[in-house]
Amino acid sequence: MFKTIRSITGQSGKMLTRATWYTVLEMIVNAAPAGLLFVVLASLLQEEVSLQRMIWWTVSLLVMFALQALLASRGQIEAQSNGASIMKDVRLRLGEHLRKLPMGYFSRRDQGEISHTLLANVDEVEMILTHLFNQVIGSIILPIVSAVFLLFIDWRLALAVIISVPLALPLLFWSQHLMGKRSMKRQAAAAALQSRLLEYIQTIRLIKAHNQTGQRFTRLDQAMARLRDDSIRVEVITSPVVMLFSMILELGFVVLLLTGTYLLEGGLLDTSIFFIFLAVSMKFYQPLRSAGTALTQMRFMASAGERIRELFAQEALPEPKHPRLPNTFNIELENVDFAYGDKKILNGIQFQVPENNLVALVGPSGAGKSTIAGLISRFWDINGGAVKIGGIDVREMQSEELLAMISTVQQQPYLFNESIEANIRKGKPNATIEEVIEAAQAAHCHEFIIRLPQGYDTVAGEGGAALSGGERQRIAIARAMLKNAPIVVLDEATASLDPENEVYLQRAINKLAQNKTVLVIAHRLKTIQSADRILVVDKGKIIEVGRHVELVTQNGLYHRLWLEQQRLGGWRIKGGSSEGTKRA
Repeated sequence: MFKTIRSITGQSGKMLTRATWYTVLEMIVNAAPAGLLFVVLASLLQEEVSLQRMIWWTVSLLVMFALQALLASRGQIEAQSNGASIMKDVRLRLGEHLRKLPMGYFSRRDQGEISHTLLANVDEVEMILTHLFNQVIGSIILPIVSAVFLLFIDWRLALAVIISVPLALPLLFWSQHLMGKRSMKRQAAAAALQSRLLEYIQTIRLIKAHNQTGQRFTRLDQAMARLRDDSIRVEVITSPVVMLFSMILELGFVVLLLTGTYLLEGGLLDTSIFFIFLAVSMKFYQPLRSAGTALTQMRFMASAGERIRELFAQEALPEPKHPRLPNTFNIELENVDFAYGDKKILNGIQFQVPENNLVALVGPSGAGKSTIAGLISRFWDINGGAVKIGGIDVREMQSEELLAMISTVQQQPYLFNESIEANIRKGKPNATIEEVIEAAQAAHCHEFIIRLPQGYDTVAGEGGAALSGGERQRIAIARAMLKNAPIVVLDEATASLDPENEVYLQRAINKLAQNKTVLVIAHRLKTIQSADRILVVDKGKIIEVGRHVELVTQNGLYHRLWLEQQRLGGWRIKGGSSEGTKRA
């Protein structure tokens, strides 16, 4: 458990040392009144009490309480501030690590599972550092100090008090083992629920449109039921063991009563000492019970640490020891092979995009076009061959330097829940407002932005929900223009747009592509008729290469796709009928 926490926090875990020492000193001071009580009882039984002594004892007791409160306060403040600081660093490291992971990791994991690790699991580990750790330390130190004090007074009664501890400890270890097994299942159930919640919220419009609210809510309800059942199992399995641990601990008090009574009757024990043991023993058992409960909580939350450690263990894309930068920006793929796990996606892909040229990739869905674009940005590492920019393998470039060279506009661009100005400025964080407006004007989105209620200060909404699809695309183009990278990748950026937005978007793309190396993934073939070269991709291979006028005359896949799009472009829906009728 503690090894897991150390592996997550690293050397920064040492920041809790001061808080631990405050807790140790607090527990020592906490045990001090027992020594004062021993003196008071001895004086009372010997009738050696005076007003001066009572005042001295009272003042001493007040000082002890004040010192204990001060140490407790300082320890809590140190634990809270340092624990929060440690976990802030962990969150930053997690974000940085996620940024360096290949995209394949995100395609294998649900968004809800990842967000659960980043949010809930990190919060649980933070709770260990800021609260539970010092609580357990204090709950162990106080009984140890009390036991030393009792052994100093009378070793016989001290053994009677302590004897139940070794008998109870196996139950505590057992509860930790049980919690470790069940907590991982409970964590998985919580992550699954997070995924279903995200799915339900993100697709609520689609669910309503298809009248699937009941069916989808059933999936969510099942995830909730699983989490409920796993949570109940955790409590049902571990709680009786922890309660039994506490009961066996308390048996030591019974042994103390029996032993003390026997020694008193035999004249082998002073009454004041017996009273001291009765009073102090309560301080001995109660912290141990608290320690048992806290340790069980920690073991449960440590499973959250295991999930964080698993995320850190995911292998990031390696960075070069001696990075290189290209002087030119032509793109070259040399006999590239790529697979998702055992599924082969690309096989022997080979082509060039000369600098300041526009090359288009076309083909059916699932042919591997977007994968090729992702490999140029090194979202994944290839299985064979090489991807080069300016003659340099992308694996020999720093990831940040590589991504700085490439502007990507996707079919469904994502806008952050920030102002439109802030979204455009993502392309160049230090851009002035004048530069932002200039990019918006070039992307033909300035006109609709200034008509919005707050203009450039209008919040785009989560994912750009406050804007239409065409408006989101044009803002994405403005963002890419502001970045002004020498390489532009357009991943079906004009797909599924209405004619008016397509005209604006095509003008914006033409400006964006000026004097750039451009790779276009196109669904609408009419948008890439002027491309310098067109590559037809099917089943992970390039099967045709040429210009539009060349490919359209060949009896190949491009020719068939062109004819199909021309045919579909001449169809319309006839009112009340599910069949199309060709226009005259």
